[in-house]
Amino acid sequence: MATTLTTQPIAPSFFEAAEETLVAWLGSAGVLINTRRTVLLIDPLITMIDGDGGQVLEDGHRLKIDLPVRSDELPRADAVLYTHTDDDHFGRRTAERLDRRLAPAFVGPPPVVAELRKLGVPDDRITTAHDDEAITIAAAEITVTPALHDWNAEDPFRRGDCCGYRVKTPDGTIWHPGDTRLIDELLDVRDVDVLFFDMADARAHLGPEGSARLAGSCGATDIIAYHYGTYDVPPGGTFGGDPEKHRDLIAALPGRFLVLNPGQPLHLRSRAI
Repeated sequence: MATTLTTQPIAPSFFEAAEETLVAWLGSAGVLINTRRTVLLIDPLITMIDGDGGQVLEDGHRLKIDLPVRSDELPRADAVLYTHTDDDHFGRRTAERLDRRLAPAFVGPPPVVAELRKLGVPDDRITTAHDDEAITIAAAEITVTPALHDWNAEDPFRRGDCCGYRVKTPDGTIWHPGDTRLIDELLDVRDVDVLFFDMADARAHLGPEGSARLAGSCGATDIIAYHYGTYDVPPGGTFGGDPEKHRDLIAALPGRFLVLNPGQPLHLRSRAI
């Protein structure tokens, strides 16, 4: 039986100040974090457009889920972090709307920076993400993790064109590896509390097997399935993965494997509280 997801709309209370960190999956590869009222988005794709026969996501895909929040509803964004320019991660319409409405900081590797400049985002709100670099945004300490996502035959992404983000908060550390092969440097990442687990069964992705290795090496106690269940596509491949097909692998993971609905919050609380 395939995993069934039911979207949970993100409530206004998600964005309020609290002595905790909230994490929510937005569908596809998107993540929303509120750590002590520092609000971060990673790879948000939250704008619908008119397509053939009705509304589709801005990258042209029909959805199997409702969006938990849309770019014209989001009340706050301190920073938007992009892992790379593939259109299921970097939504130009979403970036434009967030820039216009909320004026957040933007972070991304050089190809993302080039696209942000084309959209008119001013340089004083753009930070270029370089491998292993540390970036502080209010309560969040962000480390850029390397990625190799050379899926495209023509002009493939090179090292430095894509990345992931390890986000240290007062309540725990969250790792979004982005789209990447399993490269040796990723096995050196430690002290992770929440790992986003790539369900894509596709070339140049971690996939379930690579993600399982990271779950073991990084020490994650909570593991969130993502990069699946969002688009109306056939099973398998980049977008049609399913945790149900990997029960044995998941059962052997050292941490708690979570199948969160889009918008469903995970609460992280500091042990010091």
